[in-house]
Amino acid sequence: MLKVVLDTNVLVSALIMKQGKPGQIIAQAHERTFSLLLADGILQETRVALHYKHIQKRFHPTDQSIEDFLSKLRVICTMVVIQQIEKIIPQDPPDNIVLACAVEGGADYLVSGNLHLLDLKQHRGVKIVTPAQFLEILKSTRSI
Repeated sequence: MLKVVLDTNVLVSALIMKQGKPGQIIAQAHERTFSLLLADGILQETRVALHYKHIQKRFHPTDQSIEDFLSKLRVICTMVVIQQIEKIIPQDPPDNIVLACAVEGGADYLVSGNLHLLDLKQHRGVKIVTPAQFLEILKSTRSI
């Protein structure tokens, strides 16, 4: 089974736009189509991001819906305890937590919409792809 880390931006998008590609990925995670790997730092950053003023103003996620979403993620994921964080992306330190989670969790893929990560294409054997690319990968693995 594929091991996959979802970046914060994918998680945020999954909650606020459930029908979009990130929402479809979360639905697949609930169906255990792949093994979702997360770390406390990713969940904390997701909580903070969902409370950003511009997200609250436009999408109105409630504290309850945010906590329910994060609780459900904890149930379906394998939590990775990060031992070491490399400073690969100095301009966006939280990206380094996502990379560390993927490396230490032995992930096959890191799914992100973040150009700092996507520009790497891969890191220590972890392929970095967009949500659309990952959905195609899931489709191709099911048709084998």
